[in-house]
Amino acid sequence: MTVKFADEIARLKSTAEWKSADRHAVSLVKDDALNVLLMVLKKGAHLHEHRTKGPITVQLVSGSIRFSGGSDQRIISAGEMVALDRGIPHSLEALEESALILVTAID
Repeated sequence: MTVKFADEIARLKSTAEWKSADRHAVSLVKDDALNVLLMVLKKGAHLHEHRTKGPITVQLVSGSIRFSGGSDQRIISAGEMVALDRGIPHSLEALEESALILVTAID
């Protein structure tokens, strides 16, 4: 499988969901052990604190976010990635319009 992120981001931004909400996402790969999600966020969008059953990575394709994981808080910009083990509470806020790849693995 090959994915052109720019094409997928443009497709997500052309939908009614993007026009009416602060974020929109699509799973690019999804099976029992792995989920690769592409998400676009408008400036100010929040993903409230939650936990995952498996480890995650968040890679910024464009924009910047404030990522909180456990007691740590960081600004993540395009071209950077953060990784987090399972069960750690985390949240994020888009500091500008952003696109990210979220990979979730199930142990």
